[in-house]
Amino acid sequence: LSYKMHNVLGVVYTSGNLAFTHDDRDLLLSPVGNKVTVFDLKNNKSKTLPFETRSNIDKICLSPDCKVLLMIDVDGYALIVNFVQRVILSHFNFKAPVTAIAFSHDSKFFAVA
Repeated sequence: LSYKMHNVLGVVYTSGNLAFTHDDRDLLLSPVGNKVTVFDLKNNKSKTLPFETRSNIDKICLSPDCKVLLMIDVDGYALIVNFVQRVILSHFNFKAPVTAIAFSHDSKFFAVA
């Protein structure tokens, strides 16, 4: 019991926002250090995604169609990930910390501030 609760809270969680899927899968995405862990709330399971940022993740954002995940660390380094196939599509550096990120409602665009 204590292992499950310890895993849910995140061993090395320091910062970052949470994201939920916008479909009926009921998944919770949580940054844990420089990786993202996906919690299946219906089946009580968790899985860590197979990639990481350079430093601790500060912002995550999942597109409304649940296909693209944006991960930005505290230094402004970003990963664009295909959430369905679990592969990195692109990476780039904003060269400064990011304060906000959001997708458009049709999942075609994202804005970063």
